[in-house]
Amino acid sequence: MRYRSILILIVAALAAVAIGACGSDDDDGDDGGATTGAGTETEAAAGAGAVTVEMGDFFFDPKDVTTDAGSVTISAPNIGQVEHELVLFKSDADPASLPVAGGEVDEEALEEQGAEEAGEIEDVAPGETKEHGFELTAGKYVMFCNVPAHYEQGMYGSVTVK
Repeated sequence: MRYRSILILIVAALAAVAIGACGSDDDDGDDGGATTGAGTETEAAAGAGAVTVEMGDFFFDPKDVTTDAGSVTISAPNIGQVEHELVLFKSDADPASLPVAGGEVDEEALEEQGAEEAGEIEDVAPGETKEHGFELTAGKYVMFCNVPAHYEQGMYGSVTVK
């Protein structure tokens, strides 16, 4: 019985080490996070200022997000096979109809249409997760991957902030 108790303690310690090893190794403090499901187009409600948006080849899951205004941390795990990013602009524009030039969303043209850049999570390698804190005011936002050709393959969505 004594050996069984020791074995349970060892397994628990190894599990704790494994969980701790799942964090980000970036030292800039902006990156890290968690993962969830597959590419759907359903609305996801987020609470407590935290949202996870998975990036796959070539989709966001969830595609449409609803959250509360204020400080919101978006965690963006890349579950795909190629690098992705998540760019966020405050805009009433249809996410499927953003201006495109050279295979990318033309961010300058988007700003000329009245959109305001809220920030981005850049250069997320396959299997990596990065997160970023955003200060979001009530309204509609478009999110998109601006790696060349990714937007045109359907990698866009929306964020509604209440």
